[in-house]
This record gives sequence, structure tokens and C-alpha cells, in this order.
Amino acid sequence: MPNFEHSFYDEIYTYSSLNSTNKQAEKLIKQRSAVGNFLILANEQTGGRGRRSNRWFSPVGGLWFSVGLYSLNVNSSLSVYAGICMHKVLQDMFPEQEFKLKWPNDLYCNGKKVGGILTQYLDKYKYHIVGIGLNTNFTDLEEDITDLATTLRRETAKEIDNTTILTKFSDIFAMNLPELMETGKLDAAYFNQFSLLKNKKITLDTDFDKFTGVSKGINKKGAILLEIAPAMVQPFYAGTISEFEKGDS
Repeated sequence: MPNFEHSFYDEIYTYSSLNSTNKQAEKLIKQRSAVGNFLILANEQTGGRGRRSNRWFSPVGGLWFSVGLYSLNVNSSLSVYAGICMHKVLQDMFPEQEFKLKWPNDLYCNGKKVGGILTQYLDKYKYHIVGIGLNTNFTDLEEDITDLATTLRRETAKEIDNTTILTKFSDIFAMNLPELMETGKLDAAYFNQFSLLKNKKITLDTDFDKFTGVSKGINKKGAILLEIAPAMVQPFYAGTISEFEKGDS
């Protein structure tokens, strides 16, 4: 997308190949080359990463980008917010498919992972980075992930327009961001409606311990609500879902 434009971004950087759009965003910020809100786009990533440095397969044809947000006062989870925005886009564009949100940062299509979100905050530079990887317009997947992941093209059997997805995402992300900044509240009702984990038994791995219980959705700050004992629901603002019950929500 060499000619992509959107009024939300002060600068747009496009690359044929990058190790990681998040790493490139961090590099530009630390070099003080970036200005205001900016967008990094790459046709492919050779070293794409998910949470906890998990590798993310990022070939040509997918949608790989990072958004840099300057001096943003946000008290809620940006990864959850970005996930809601992207889910709305995909649900609108492909209504015949079933899209789900997996806390805190994954998108699922028909029971398989189709996208992920990775956020970070560079306090010294007052910059948030929101990186999104979406398996869109390719069909081949590495053999070890075919049972777990999918692509939009595999599911729809149609050519996917990455430009339209990115434009619609940027529209929704920009439109609702002022309310998030003002209130600090996410659309928890929307997330919970399309939650992959709600009412399922999960194991949450935090930096301190592992907790097992039934997911009760999220609160308006983006924390997952885990019922760890009858009538005992505890919010967790960070962690990784190491196990979750399969089946219908």
C-alpha cells in the first residue's frame, strides 16, 4: 500500500520488508524521527512477534502495521480497544464468518486465530505503539500452525482488500479514541458479546502465579474477570491465557 493515506496519521511510513513494524516504530521514536501520530506499514515481517516474544508468521499478502500515538492519556487497555475496533471492521465486511475476541489481544475467525495485537509504551518519549498483524490475503500457512491459525482468504475463498480493512480500522480507531481518553472506559459489552472465553474455564498465567477459573468477560478498564471460586470474581489487568476450554461460548 505505497499510496495509503488517512487524516489520523501525521506521517505514514511504508516498507517492502521489515523485521517488525513495532521495532521500526520504536526505532523512529527513539531517533526522534517520528512526528505526532504515525503509521508503519510493511508488506512482510521477517521477525514478527506476538506476546512473550512468540514468533508471528508474517508473509507477503497479510496486513502488518503499527500505529504510534503521541502523548496519549489512556488508562484502559489499548490492545483490547484495538481488538474491538478491528472486530467491528471484520464483522461488517465479512458477516457470514464468525469472529471472536480472545483477551487480551487475539482475533479469531471460525475458531482459529486470524490476528494479534501487541502494544507497548515508551514512557521517556510519551509514545504508545499499537502493532497489529492480520492474516488476510494469503492461503499458505506453516505446517505447525495450520490446526491453530487461519487466514481470511482461506475462510472466505475471496481476495481480501487490505487497504479497505486498514482504512475502516483507522476510521473507527480515530473516531472512538477521544471518548476512551475522556472516560477511560472500553465498550466491555461489545467485547463480552463476542468473547471467545466468556463462561469458559481458563488458566491465566501472570508474572506472579497461575490462576484457574471461569472467565466472566472483561470490565470497562479491560481487565479480565475470573471467577476463581464460587461468587469470588477477581479482575486481572495483565497475563497470558495458557489454557482454555474449547467449545461453544
